[in-house]
Amino acid sequence: MKRFSGFLCLLLLLGAGCGEKNEMKEIKVAVTPASPPNLFEENGKTAGIDFDIFTAYCKARGCQLKITPYDWQGMLGAVIGGQADVAFSGISITEERKKVMEFSKPYMENTWNLVSLTKRNIKIEKMEDLKKYSIGYPRGMAYTAFIEKELQPKGYYQIANVKLYPSYNEVLTDLQNGNLDLAFLDGTVAAVYRKKLPIQDSHVFSGFDRFGFAFPKGSTLRVDFDHYLDQISGPELQAIIDRWIK
Repeated sequence: MKRFSGFLCLLLLLGAGCGEKNEMKEIKVAVTPASPPNLFEENGKTAGIDFDIFTAYCKARGCQLKITPYDWQGMLGAVIGGQADVAFSGISITEERKKVMEFSKPYMENTWNLVSLTKRNIKIEKMEDLKKYSIGYPRGMAYTAFIEKELQPKGYYQIANVKLYPSYNEVLTDLQNGNLDLAFLDGTVAAVYRKKLPIQDSHVFSGFDRFGFAFPKGSTLRVDFDHYLDQISGPELQAIIDRWIK
């Protein structure tokens, strides 16, 4: 009987029993905490759509998050360089990014909004009008490839004229101070800031952008996370999104 008890305890130890606490797997997360409603800081705590989705995943899988904030470009670099297991802050899935990282299945649609101060009331009726204005956005955003491949070849806007910033916060500060005409924002971000700042949409690009969670190449975590997204797809996932959007 004593031998059986010892064997049972050995089995339990392998499963973190017999008085030993099971250590939760730590997942290194890179974020940009200035991308509401997908990822931001509220009262000193991380919050948002992406945070809720991945926190629920970790609760289901028995893991814990170690979150490190970066600027936008640094966040993506952390995934590419393997310093982070995953990155999320409303990241657009693009072909250029897929060359150096992997993405989860898309979890929500997005628009790209050019916004101006309400008092200036800038309306872009024709793409040719874009060249009259200065445009700014954070470094590393997918807008760069869009301008280079879509707007620049048609003579609508030159990438050399874009003003680049560390995050949306600096972009919107310059916009309010009159140092920038138009800010390029994700539609989700624009929806949040329209409630706080005197800004309006000058033009909206839609129908081609989707968000995903970013992982290093060859990530097994990405495979399991995709399985989880399949499990919650539909009303459960939409309820998380609606909690922050509506």
